[in-house]
Amino acid sequence: MSDYDALIVGAGHNGLTCAAYLAMRGLRVKVVDRRRVIGGAAVTEEFHPGFRNSVAAYTVSLLNPKVIADLGLHHHGLRIVERRAQNFLPAPDGRYLLTGDGRTHQSIAKFSERDALAIDDFNRELETIADVLRKFVLRAPPNVVEGFGLHAMREAFNALASGNILRGLTLESQRTLLDLFTRSAGDMLDDVFESDLVKALFGFDAIVGNYASPYAAGSAYVMLHHAFGEVNGRKGLWGHAIGGMGAITQAMAAAARAHGAEIETGAGVREVIIDGDRAAGAVLDNGESVRARFVVSSVNPKLLYTQLIPADALPKPFLDRITNWRNGSGTFRMNVALSALPSFKALPGKVIT
Repeated sequence: MSDYDALIVGAGHNGLTCAAYLAMRGLRVKVVDRRRVIGGAAVTEEFHPGFRNSVAAYTVSLLNPKVIADLGLHHHGLRIVERRAQNFLPAPDGRYLLTGDGRTHQSIAKFSERDALAIDDFNRELETIADVLRKFVLRAPPNVVEGFGLHAMREAFNALASGNILRGLTLESQRTLLDLFTRSAGDMLDDVFESDLVKALFGFDAIVGNYASPYAAGSAYVMLHHAFGEVNGRKGLWGHAIGGMGAITQAMAAAARAHGAEIETGAGVREVIIDGDRAAGAVLDNGESVRARFVVSSVNPKLLYTQLIPADALPKPFLDRITNWRNGSGTFRMNVALSALPSFKALPGKVIT
């Protein structure tokens, strides 16, 4: 008999969310993580004596409202506040772009009246497409299967249902969606705006967490992805969790534990146990074996398939593809402890609120 119904490798926000949902359904769930602190990239840590901060992920918008509601995260202490200034971009010539409620148009008009008039239509089109695509985020995507049988038919119907969602878009919006999926953000922004700083406002969203140039094909989708979110019911906004990003994962862990899930830190996985053609548990770094009916991975896929699962358990073509899969980050993050708020040459001595 298995020790657990589900063993989840990795206590990041995805693993904790999965643990909470499975535990809510009455399954016996165990989560293991090699670190002593839970949260993965969504953690709050002391990076300098007396200074605590979100050391990796740092802002909130894509945390789905359904997840917040289902897990009761607010009841477990989560509080998210909107960013009072959404973006601040200082220019070399001493001017600056400051966006947020009631100030975006005026700020953009200093650079380009044409862009100030164009931004509403551009945002409206992004929002229209984002509204439709939000319906996809809680659906299991169609899977590719071999042969033709019941499983293949089920996936075919899933694909048809997914495609049917797109019928909510006008033909022109469907064309824009195709552009957003295939073109670069830089090319699309060049078509709409004339000011480089206004282009940078949206171009930044196309490269955050994306190891690519804003002129790389497909980067327009990353820009769209950053329009998916919402904060406290307000679409397209970004906010901050009080207590840092660790407050999110701590609330998730509390929700999972409240339904009986076990979470063990300092428990790295050495190897996933394979019985026949399925995963059946894991061997921890300390040599302990944990058996489970199902194993869920919340770690980097390349780490999972090239280091934790025995090579002879995987088809060679798949192993070759995952071994050659390139993934990395072009984002540099630096936490700085300051004695006062920064003063910018473009906006000296001012507090941006």
